[in-house]
Amino acid sequence: MLSMSTFLAEDPETGMDPVIERSWLRSSACGVAREAELSLPYDDHIDDDSRLFRAAEPVLERLVGTMSNMRHALLLADPDARIIHRWVGAKSLHGPLDNARIALGFGFTEEFAGTNGVGTALEEARVVTISGEQHFAERLFPFACVGVPIRNPVRGTIEGVLDFSCLATDFNPLMTSLLVEVAEHIETRFAQQASASESALLECFVKTSRVHRGPVVGMRPNMFLTNTSAAEQVNASDQAMLWELAGIAARHRRDTGVAELSAGRYSFRMTLIVEHSGIDAGVVLRLNPEFTQRAARDLTPRSRPSPLTTPRTRSSEPAKAGRSVQWNKLIERMTKLADNDEPVAFTGEDGTGKLWAAKRLASMRGGGLRIFDAEQERGTSHSSLPDRCRSALAAGESVIVRRIDKLTVPVRAELGELVRNAEGPLRLMVTCTDDPRDTVVRTIAGFAHQLWLPPLAQRPDDIVDIVPELLAEIAPDRVVTCAMPARQVLMRYSWPGNVAELRDVLAVSLAEAKGSQLQVSDLPGWLMKRAHRRKLTPMEQSERDLIIDALLSVDNNRAEAARVLGIGRATLYRKLRSLGISNGTDLTV
Repeated sequence: MLSMSTFLAEDPETGMDPVIERSWLRSSACGVAREAELSLPYDDHIDDDSRLFRAAEPVLERLVGTMSNMRHALLLADPDARIIHRWVGAKSLHGPLDNARIALGFGFTEEFAGTNGVGTALEEARVVTISGEQHFAERLFPFACVGVPIRNPVRGTIEGVLDFSCLATDFNPLMTSLLVEVAEHIETRFAQQASASESALLECFVKTSRVHRGPVVGMRPNMFLTNTSAAEQVNASDQAMLWELAGIAARHRRDTGVAELSAGRYSFRMTLIVEHSGIDAGVVLRLNPEFTQRAARDLTPRSRPSPLTTPRTRSSEPAKAGRSVQWNKLIERMTKLADNDEPVAFTGEDGTGKLWAAKRLASMRGGGLRIFDAEQERGTSHSSLPDRCRSALAAGESVIVRRIDKLTVPVRAELGELVRNAEGPLRLMVTCTDDPRDTVVRTIAGFAHQLWLPPLAQRPDDIVDIVPELLAEIAPDRVVTCAMPARQVLMRYSWPGNVAELRDVLAVSLAEAKGSQLQVSDLPGWLMKRAHRRKLTPMEQSERDLIIDALLSVDNNRAEAARVLGIGRATLYRKLRSLGISNGTDLTV
């Protein structure tokens, strides 16, 4: 019998289908036995009046009428992968299905059944087709199945799975399109059953989506809606954060805010479904990339930069906080570059502080400063940018061109030629997000100096110094320090958004802080779930999130959390250690 590692290596060129491969890895991690009898959970209590059953039954009854004497079965499973209804065509199929426990009341989550049409469709949240030995467990090898998640278009949740199963030898791929169409009919019935408050949220969401081209999300408890743009940019972990930020904004009677999502930094404008109420009745958020607002702060109205009227004297501004070797070497190099007027390119990830570094160097050199932003230049003639740079440089000003990776190739090339053909001092600086494109590399290749700003994940010790500086910047009228446990949480997070993301988190936390110290309880819940010492597997991360939610729900009472989770206290303490959750009195991670 083939082992999983052997199976994965069967085709060295293309490998296994990614969906099947991920499912096999999850099944193996759960300890599903490939060759043994499946030990499936069973619950024979079927709610014939459930929302899912009421929406699906009329649609499926019409389909089942056409399946008489066919060697196929149609299964309806709930969100827990438990089969709540089964329609079978030919009587000869009853025996094989029953022997494999493909029957009412049995649960087919991957945790117990391995790769299968119901459990894998729920895990992947997509249509899956699994046939024969693509199943993880041998008991399911004789079957082929198509699983289609059934989504509630009003709540934005997966309500169950529609599964088409048959013997592998009888499988017809054309059934997939039919099953998808049937699932769409069931989803339409969910919309017809929506409550008044759900319908109000859906109406507001649709209306907002028509006038706002960017991402739009609609939320209420157990309901999350996204338009096409938001579906591409807002993932599951972002949803919890947006709900939390919307709640904070509503409590402070604000309708705007800023969120650092997985896809980047966004500002949002909020509409409450019920005016002057909390968000439980529903809320719709319009999201906009926040870079346009950042750029606007660096430019005068009409998107045209103007020189700063600072005299040509050295700045006494202190260096940005940081104690790591990487950061200190960067500051040392900038200090040396202040003594000459050679061009400098600042590179690094988004949010590392490239613009800050360029501004600081310009300030150290003294004189006027012009800042051009490639994003803002979209509204002007790109071809005129090099000429405006030349004019400013000829006037003795320092020039910063932000985000040159956003410029057109000809304009980048002309900037590169401007640097290469310079015969004297050239106080030109550019910033560029790490970009592998050859045209960007060629542009900065001509710069005499290239300074790379390290990501925050590579210098966590700097957080000790950065946090006080950011707290003073965010709340200049308050004296707030960061407690040691909270600082430990901040140092254990990977900060994909770098310093910009750290600033956003501190701003949200300060809005919740009551005293003069920032505590762990003031930090966003999503941060505590993501902050850990080592990289966790998807299953470990899910388990960690569940434990943290349980601890938060019982005020960090370990004994009560163990009861809620249905495990022993010894087991809970072992999991706290293995998943990097502190066992102290504070919920630190």
